[in-house]
Amino acid sequence: MKLCVLDFETANSSLASACSLGLLVIDEGEIREEWVSLIQPHPAYDTFDPFNISIHHITKDMVKDAPSFDELYGELLDKFEGSILMAHNAQFDMSVLKELIHSYGLKNHHFSYIDSLEIARKCYPQLRNHKLNTVCDYLEVNLNHHEALSDAKGSAMIALYSMMDVEEYDLEKWIQKLNLKVRRL
Repeated sequence: MKLCVLDFETANSSLASACSLGLLVIDEGEIREEWVSLIQPHPAYDTFDPFNISIHHITKDMVKDAPSFDELYGELLDKFEGSILMAHNAQFDMSVLKELIHSYGLKNHHFSYIDSLEIARKCYPQLRNHKLNTVCDYLEVNLNHHEALSDAKGSAMIALYSMMDVEEYDLEKWIQKLNLKVRRL
């Protein structure tokens, strides 16, 4: 079983306004693939809010030639196959994924997912908070916060550091050991 770590950035407050996606595939405890793409937001939600731009620095001009989510979905399904999905504060990213699937009328495969925020809280309870940048600073993981691939890498490193105590890579045993909640999209 693989772990597919993802991070979305959105153009505005709408969950269907994804403008970037970063993704890493972890298999046998190793990062096997890194993937990132700008996304042209769904036409009904393609207004770029200055607040969001100030966070991730992605503008409408930058995504004008980017694929739409429905154009990427088949490729993403290939990456998701045999995987548990993960994100930091997964409720947000999985809500974006679910809303995109709904907005484009795509088939929802009801993916299983876990949250690296939960992992951080269990493994590093001494931290003042468990925001991605705080945990990455603690672990000395280089992070370009709010850049989708960098955020996915940060989330992945939280998982990989927590796996160091597992004798052999076994995703199911690791999930059981940390008593992680596996949710369904």
